[in-house]
Amino acid sequence: MLQLISEIVAFTIVLLLIPPALFLISVVVLAVLGALALTTGREQHGSRTYRR
Repeated sequence: MLQLISEIVAFTIVLLLIPPALFLISVVVLAVLGALALTTGREQHGSRTYRR
């Protein structure tokens, strides 16, 4: 019985941790994509105008 309770608690903690983890991953991905877009935009700013 105690093992079942601990498994339920662990499962709940994991479920609670998933949204902030997904948010952090998306923020990191967006930051990397933004940095890549900025660096490529700086390199080829003559051929293409980078507008947001």
